[in-house]
Amino acid sequence: MTKLSIQVTHYRACVVVSVAGDLDKVSTPELDRTFADLLAEGHVHMIIDVSDLEFCDSTGVWMLLSGLRRTFEAGGWLRLAGVRGFLERLLELTRLGDAFPTDPSVAESLRHAPTRRTGPAPPPTVA
Repeated sequence: MTKLSIQVTHYRACVVVSVAGDLDKVSTPELDRTFADLLAEGHVHMIIDVSDLEFCDSTGVWMLLSGLRRTFEAGGWLRLAGVRGFLERLLELTRLGDAFPTDPSVAESLRHAPTRRTGPAPPPTVA
């Protein structure tokens, strides 16, 4: 089993969450916290780069669906970039592939990003 690595890259109007390793029952809470933190900061447009994902079980797929739902409810969207191999087959077999907007690369996904940041204002900072 490979540990999950999460890297967040901020762009002007969206964030790219790159995941590498295994997205499974053990690692999904980490991705859940990342989604919660980003949404709390007002980031409602997310690209999840799964090109370096080595494994994803049903818990991982449900976490991706949860992120999709949460961004939609916040007035934004979530796109998957780099879906291939086992994850592509898993989404196809479960018929969840139609639920996710997907792109072959992060560069393609970025073309769908708004030209400026939208969504709720970030919470005020306390000095």
